[in-house]
Amino acid sequence: MTMEHQTSTDSSLFKHTVKKIEENRRIRDNGGVISIPWKLPRLSKVLPGVRKGQYTCITASTKQSKTQLTDFLYMYQPIEWLLEHPESNIGLKIKYFSLELSREVKMAQAICYRLYTYYDILINPDNLMSIFENYKIEDDILEIIRSDEFKEWFDFFEETVEFIDYIRHPTGIAMFMDRFAEQNGVWEYKEIQWENESGEIVPRMVKNKYLPNRPDEIVIPIIDHVGLLYEKGLTKYQAIEILSNKYLLRMRDKLGYSPVIVQQQSAQSTTQQFTTSGNTVIDKVKPTREGLADNKATGLDVNLMLGIFSPYLYNEKEYNGWDLTRLKDNHRELMILLNRNGKSNASIDLYFNGAVNYFRELPKEPSERVYKFVEHNRNLELKYGEENNI
Repeated sequence: MTMEHQTSTDSSLFKHTVKKIEENRRIRDNGGVISIPWKLPRLSKVLPGVRKGQYTCITASTKQSKTQLTDFLYMYQPIEWLLEHPESNIGLKIKYFSLELSREVKMAQAICYRLYTYYDILINPDNLMSIFENYKIEDDILEIIRSDEFKEWFDFFEETVEFIDYIRHPTGIAMFMDRFAEQNGVWEYKEIQWENESGEIVPRMVKNKYLPNRPDEIVIPIIDHVGLLYEKGLTKYQAIEILSNKYLLRMRDKLGYSPVIVQQQSAQSTTQQFTTSGNTVIDKVKPTREGLADNKATGLDVNLMLGIFSPYLYNEKEYNGWDLTRLKDNHRELMILLNRNGKSNASIDLYFNGAVNYFRELPKEPSERVYKFVEHNRNLELKYGEENNI
């Protein structure tokens, strides 16, 4: 059996950490940023935003918008921030492994998001594609999509985001990201003493430290969702384990990347439970660290776990003071289930629109202004072909 022998001790971890503290301070003193903030003011007081070297899990039960939250926080928001701050020292590359939706569908969703956030046009992807019998995309929307201004935004989007819909196994994801790393940086090597199969101690050069061509670039591999992973010869549990514990931790710790995984909650954890009077025990159906489906061990690997929850789906009439008979499915609760660098077990209420993948913080106290905003958006949906009631 071969064995690795260190010839010398690594440099002081304390000194290395202090150097990083000083380096980050210099960046801030010079007007730079360390992380890309979100346009969610209260959340941003607890979480700094998109940063290097952080492994994140976003979880929810089926059809509660975990993919939409992932896209909003880790794709649309950082892209918009960078476009608004062209002088920034930060770079961004997103490698999006979409196991559930095709790359064309993901692009259509991005177009809908941009049409809403910049042009106040609220149209869903199916109507964008003129699929329904009673609606076809209007000429004025087509003119916007064809405009230079619109194309300019998407030129940057495609420079930043790559959708990969043909790789479904952990080994393939790891090989893809390794190739990307080799094309965008170099490895620093060190010599160790290695015991070979004959028992001889021989010198050997091994990878020591990855040096990216652009140190300030944040690289985000997104895997949506891990329950759809497949690797020949492995169970689903094993496929998730090898992806998370072997490959994604290596990307975080050795390459400085910031992996994001989407993971379902188990069916048992989202089954409605009732009191003797027939009321739902709402806390029992919220996402939890212990409720992860297929492999709970990812909860031990990640730095940050966010949950997203829709009380309206459980026939709640009111939640945190908000009238769900008026907000309906436009309400979500975002929860910090785990934060190894700060506050956990915190939550905020959000406005959510699934047609255009948009989130917005709700104020702490219910407001008639918010209800009117929701009604305005429902009128926009009707204008562009979407029926609100069946």
